[in-house]
Amino acid sequence: MTAVELDVNAARLAHLRWETALEALVNGSRTDTPLQGHEDCDLGTWIYGTGLSRYGKLGAVWQLKTAHKRFHHVAEEILAALAAGEQKRAVDLLDAVRRLSGEILFLLTSLELDVIEAAINATRAKDIPSRLLRALFPRPTPIDIISIQSLGEAGSGRHSLNVTGARLAHLKWIRDLQWAFRGHGKTMCAQPSDECSLGIWIHGTAMKELGATEILRALDVSHKKFHREVDIVLSSLKHGKYKSADESYEEALVLSGEIITILTRLQLELTDSNVLSAQTSKL
Repeated sequence: MTAVELDVNAARLAHLRWETALEALVNGSRTDTPLQGHEDCDLGTWIYGTGLSRYGKLGAVWQLKTAHKRFHHVAEEILAALAAGEQKRAVDLLDAVRRLSGEILFLLTSLELDVIEAAINATRAKDIPSRLLRALFPRPTPIDIISIQSLGEAGSGRHSLNVTGARLAHLKWIRDLQWAFRGHGKTMCAQPSDECSLGIWIHGTAMKELGATEILRALDVSHKKFHREVDIVLSSLKHGKYKSADESYEEALVLSGEIITILTRLQLELTDSNVLSAQTSKL
C-alpha cells in the first residue's frame, strides 16, 4: 500500500493483525506486528492523502477516517494501561478495539462498493469523458465491470469462494433492502441461505475441507440469520408492517457487518489456501 493507492484486501487484513497483536499483548504474549499511530500506518497515510482528496465526496471515507482514528486512540490507551500495570482496564478496552475493528472492515468494504458502483454507473451513463474516469479510477478493479449482484458467484461458489465478491454481495443486499422500502418489498426477491454462493460454499467445500471449525460455524450462524432477517423485511413490507420491517433491517445491517468481519478473519487464517480466493481492489 502507498499514499497513492490502497489495496483494500491488504488494509482489512492489516487491521485484523493489529487487533490480534493487541489481544496478544493484553494476554501477555509477544508480537512482531509494529504498532503505529493512526497517521503513520498505511491506511492512515492513504486516508490523509489519496483517500480524502480522491473520495472526499463519499461519506464512507469520512466515517472511515473517524473510526480509524478512534481505533488507534483506543490502541494507545491499551498500551498505556499495560505500561501502568492496569491489566483490567486493558482487557476492558479490547471490546472497543474489536467493535472499531469491525466498523473499519465494514467501512472499507462500503467504500470499495461505492467506488465500484460509481465506476459502473459512470461507464453505463457514458456522460463522463474517459480521461476523467481514468483520473478518478486509475486502476479499474477486476470486478468493476461485473454485475454487483453476481459478485458472490465468482470462483464457482462450490469449490472456492471469492471472498471479495461475497463481502460485496452481502453489502449490496443491505443497500437493496433500503430501496425495497420504497417499493413495498415488491422490487426484491428473497433467496434462501443455502442457495446463495456463500451458503453453497459453507456447506460444500468449506465443511469438507476445513471441518466444522468455530469460525466457520459462526459464519454459518450469522449467514442464516442474515437471510432470515431479509425474508422478514420483505414479507413485512409486502404486508405494510413497516415497524417490523425496519427492526429486521437494522438487525440485517448488524449481521452484514458480522459476515464481513468473519469472512475477513477466515481469509486471514487461510491466506495460503486455495479454498478462498480474493480479487484485489485498488482505491
